[in-house]
Amino acid sequence: MITEKIGSYSLFVQGFRDANVTDSEKVLRELRGTFQGIDLQLLRADRVAGKEQIIFAARNAVDSFQSKDRRAKHLSMEFLLFASGEHQIIEAIKLLGVTASSRELGLVGLSEASLDANLLSNRAMESVKGIPDDTVLQIKTRKKAEDLKRAYNIPDKELYASKMPTEDDDNVLKRLIVERSALLALEN
Repeated sequence: MITEKIGSYSLFVQGFRDANVTDSEKVLRELRGTFQGIDLQLLRADRVAGKEQIIFAARNAVDSFQSKDRRAKHLSMEFLLFASGEHQIIEAIKLLGVTASSRELGLVGLSEASLDANLLSNRAMESVKGIPDDTVLQIKTRKKAEDLKRAYNIPDKELYASKMPTEDDDNVLKRLIVERSALLALEN
């Protein structure tokens, strides 16, 4: 479980493995009904390049949502746009939306009110029928790195051109994905 303060908001992130979600919208509706005042979003963990991507997207989403430049009606959707680096909600959902075949996922919550992270984690575990495991959010296999490059349209040429002398491939990939979120923020 990851918790962090972002301005007046508390950020909650929990990864899950071996999840079984047949209807992600239903799960989100139930969780949102139980935890009112918390903007919740489910993500495919195989499309997340580490907690840095989530934290950066959350910061941008909060800043954008509190300005006149917001793109979405709900902070959870604003977050999804920044996490995906996409301009359109439909494209963000295609990239990061949980499907019936998703077994690794992340739950992200943003709240201005106090947040019982353990209660939220336990309730989410029941809802997604998964085991809490934040390592699913990390790049830990070559397959995940290759899948991320494909999902975010990052060719090897860009990866190697962006690499600093002491930087490993996974950190470069993570940085390039975060940069896509940064570019979205600059367009506001």
